[in-house]
Formats: sequence, C-alpha cells, structure tokens
Amino acid sequence: MKRRDVEILQKDGRILVLLAREPLPLSLSQIAREGEYRMSSLCDRIGVSERHLRRVFEEGIGISPKEWLRQERMVAARNLLRHGSPIKEVAIDLGFSTAKMFSRDFLTFYGVRPTDFQRKESDYILRATA
Repeated sequence: MKRRDVEILQKDGRILVLLAREPLPLSLSQIAREGEYRMSSLCDRIGVSERHLRRVFEEGIGISPKEWLRQERMVAARNLLRHGSPIKEVAIDLGFSTAKMFSRDFLTFYGVRPTDFQRKESDYILRATA
C-alpha cells in the first residue's frame, strides 16, 4: 500500500480511517472492537505495518495507536461494568488473559478498582431512581 492510501482522522468525536480501497471512512473503534483491541488485528484489517500505522496515527491524531487502543479498551470496560457485566466476563470479552490483569489495568487507568467502580455506579443509579 502506498503511504497516502491510509489516513487516520478525527471527525465529530470519532476516530475514522480513510482507505483508498474503501468508498466510505471506517470507524476505527469498531475495527478495534472486532480485533479484540490488538495492534496486530488493527494492522491486518487496515492493511498496513505497525510502523506505518504508528506514523499515520501520530500524524492524524497525535497519539500512538497502542495508547489509543488502550483508551478504547478502558472505555469499553467502563461501559460494560456500568451496565452490570461481571468483571471476569468483561476481562474475557476485552481480551485480557486474566481478570487480575484487567483489574490492574483498570485501576492504573481510572484510579479505582473495577469492583469499587461498579459499586459506585449502582449506588448512583439507585439514588437517581429513588
């Protein structure tokens, strides 16, 4: 693929990928979700090397694709936990090898353990509906 055949851009709060072979831009969030937030899957789907993806990502939105994938994964985790999904299930769904690794990453990212986050969310919902 030529260098100009791939472009990453942000539009209306979404991260999109423009591919020369696709008529419409694709949602990078959807591609990441389908590839279980793995860099190799993202590269395969887009059809570029990791090095090239890193280059177009940083040109397009100013962060590395690995950091963006981490952010997307943690937002997905927060949404699943908010809707009451069990922590082990969230860990498996998002491709973590263990629930412990997921909990550690969630704590590092948000500064709160997943169990505490779920407890606070359910308390908030109870108060809002009372």
